[in-house]
Amino acid sequence: MAEAILNETLLSYVHRRNMINTQITQMQNSKTTAAAETSDLAEWKTAKYQALRAECKNIFSSTYINSTYSYHDYTEIPEYTEEVEYIDCYYEAEMADMTAWETQLENQITTLSVELQEINSYMDSYKSMLSSNIKNDYNYSEGL
Repeated sequence: MAEAILNETLLSYVHRRNMINTQITQMQNSKTTAAAETSDLAEWKTAKYQALRAECKNIFSSTYINSTYSYHDYTEIPEYTEEVEYIDCYYEAEMADMTAWETQLENQITTLSVELQEINSYMDSYKSMLSSNIKNDYNYSEGL
């Protein structure tokens, strides 16, 4: 009976270990997704800057060059500076969210890895007890 209980306990640990490995894999995939989204966000920022520069250069060359405004180039146009500020703020906020998400994933992976190590040590212990019990039962039956 003791062998059956030890074996049952061992199988429950095997099941939990497999579940943890699956969760770790899913979280690592999420980290990869987060890295891709971070890259996409950087591309978005670059594209927005390029579009804004092109638009403001056109506006500057058609509106401000021969006017009474004292702007030397398109970067001094108020709309340009406001839009650059918006892009920077949006980018920083999104990056903060991404960083928090990646940190959370990393913390969860670390926690699960520790639990996995504990389970592996418990499994080793139960395997040792199971082997010892089987050996003792075998030795007992030989003595009869």
